Amino acid sequence: MKDLLEKIIENAVGLGAEYADVRIQRIYSNTIRIVNGRIERTIPSVELTASIRVLKGVWGISSLTSISEDDLLGAVNKAFKMAKTGAERIPETIKIKEVKPVEDKVKLGEIQDPREVPIEEKMEIILECDNAARSVDTRIIRTDYSYSDNVTEKYFCNSEGSYIEEIIPFTELRIVVVAREGEVIQQTIGRIAASAGQELMAYADPLEVSERLARDTVKLLSAKSPSPGKYPVVVDNGITGLIALSTGLMTSAQFASMPESELGAFAGKLGQKVCSEVITLTDDPTSSGLPVVFHYDEEGVPARPVNVIENGVLRTYIHSRETAYRFETEPLGHSRAPNALFQPKPIVSNAIIKSSDLSFEELIENIREGVYLRGVVGATIGRIIQCKTMMGYRIVDGELGEPLRGATFVVDASKDLFNIDAVANDFDILPLRLIEGDRFYPVSGGGPHIRFKELKIGG
Repeated sequence: MKDLLEKIIENAVGLGAEYADVRIQRIYSNTIRIVNGRIERTIPSVELTASIRVLKGVWGISSLTSISEDDLLGAVNKAFKMAKTGAERIPETIKIKEVKPVEDKVKLGEIQDPREVPIEEKMEIILECDNAARSVDTRIIRTDYSYSDNVTEKYFCNSEGSYIEEIIPFTELRIVVVAREGEVIQQTIGRIAASAGQELMAYADPLEVSERLARDTVKLLSAKSPSPGKYPVVVDNGITGLIALSTGLMTSAQFASMPESELGAFAGKLGQKVCSEVITLTDDPTSSGLPVVFHYDEEGVPARPVNVIENGVLRTYIHSRETAYRFETEPLGHSRAPNALFQPKPIVSNAIIKSSDLSFEELIENIREGVYLRGVVGATIGRIIQCKTMMGYRIVDGELGEPLRGATFVVDASKDLFNIDAVANDFDILPLRLIEGDRFYPVSGGGPHIRFKELKIGG
């Protein structure tokens, strides 16, 4: 592969490219869906994508689903012509930040490669979880398990001398449990995901998650809707993760260049306070066990965790090589793309809010009347976060009271992030897919339970 990609790059440089890179991704995946104990489908697949980027004043990009030498050479010619034509029409030229060339091969290591695990073993685990959930209560009327695993082989080569191979695993299990009593129907949703192989099904304990979701679903059948109003509100790790992810997305240098956009709230605010001082937010694509893990980003830059917000102050944006040049700073390996067909851009991977030393009990002990919210059913994110939660509890005199059916809330980043006055000492992750037009990015947000001094909720 290396000889082929270096030949393609040499051809781009020979045409007159100032810079060129080629990316190839091959994704091996399996999906399984089981509904009410019945196997609905099992689908193995292999996806191959590739692209050539050429810089000649502006970017020229050509994407393809073949890696034959003739097709790649043809893509080089298309990309170069696109860049040359664009440069004749766009007066402002693009520059990229210089980085040191890298040559590396990153393997799976001790991860249990899901490609080597028989599909029967995977189905057996899911069927056991499904049976456990349906056995909790006769009012459970539906269980829906969607399992997927994939292994991505990535190849990167550029005109500066970098050549990188990296193998990245990902495994996910999404669970939906529905219960009914009379005319009342309730559901809960759970997700387990990590950049891991088949071992995820052992240490994440999907059996315990399944039983807990089933118990919560039954509990919701008799729960009341919360009274709309403003309350002190404590949210669980999943909702914290949603808030962390939305906040992290606004630290992208791309969105910081678009103040008019829904995610442009942090434009021009470097060095300024953008949220409560109890919030320190890290974007970390490097820690094992998180949903999104890579050693090198889509531009071949070594990935590093970075504190984008420290004690409420915006310290840096996350950058591609292009935005790093524009902002006169360094790229830190946070440039991403859904696959090799798309242009890389700076976007959050795992947005993590730092924990403190407070227990959950300490978060609620001084609340006379408030609400504790758990779980994300659906949400839209941006400058304004709108979320429907799965369930909750009243907080009365520092104790959890009666259960509540899922409330809705809205967080306005310009003011409500300043109302967070405490974070707890625990930690968990919410894995999600960020959908943007015809593309999606695996992302996650995480952190501890957090407390809002006041937040408006609806029933």
